[in-house]
Amino acid sequence: MPRIAHIRAKVAEITHHQEGLATFRLALERPAPRFKPGQFLHLALDRYDPSAHWPESRVFSIASPPEARESLRITVSAVGEFTRRMMTLAVGDEVWVKLPYGDFVVDARPEQTSVLIAGGTGVTPFVSLLESTQVKLGPILVLYGARHPDLLIYRDVFEQAVAAGRAKCRYFVQSGAGGPFEAGLPTAAVAVNAAREAGPLERAVFYVSGPPAMLERLRTDLRAAGVAADRVRHDAWD
Repeated sequence: MPRIAHIRAKVAEITHHQEGLATFRLALERPAPRFKPGQFLHLALDRYDPSAHWPESRVFSIASPPEARESLRITVSAVGEFTRRMMTLAVGDEVWVKLPYGDFVVDARPEQTSVLIAGGTGVTPFVSLLESTQVKLGPILVLYGARHPDLLIYRDVFEQAVAAGRAKCRYFVQSGAGGPFEAGLPTAAVAVNAAREAGPLERAVFYVSGPPAMLERLRTDLRAAGVAADRVRHDAWD
């Protein structure tokens, strides 16, 4: 694992979505260490003094391809005091990041079928993978769910991957279903059937990223459907 780096950054761009959701692009003072799709960073809003402790921070999955090491993207949902404070940031503000961290690596090896199941902002590790131009991929199936279509904020990334023949995608919403948007949430049955259409089930690896309740439901249901425990990788967040 690369040495952890502490890097000053500036907010270069902010996109405010609906319902307290925002995407930040952070321009780094120097290039980040090499990281892998699925890994995360710690972000601090207060100044870091190397002679003191790292300030209060929160962790966010990196939603940038591994080759984009001078500018990192994260997506944040305002669910607590720290993330609500982030919503007051402006372009040009200084922040600090330390990275890389995490064992949830989405490698999507050519010899396997990778089923990527995302709920809400849990989609960001998969964005990092599919935007990369340096990763050789096997068959990829994406099941991407959100409360309603406007919150499928990275749909354009997946549509580009579909157009390039790099993935197949299905979208799920709890309201506003119709057209390309299926009603409900991604389920283990849908994931297993999709994997079987691509090849033998034992060749599939299931990557699950999203809220803890979704994660636990899918882990239990995938095991019940005959998927081996070592073929299910997960990235839980609160």
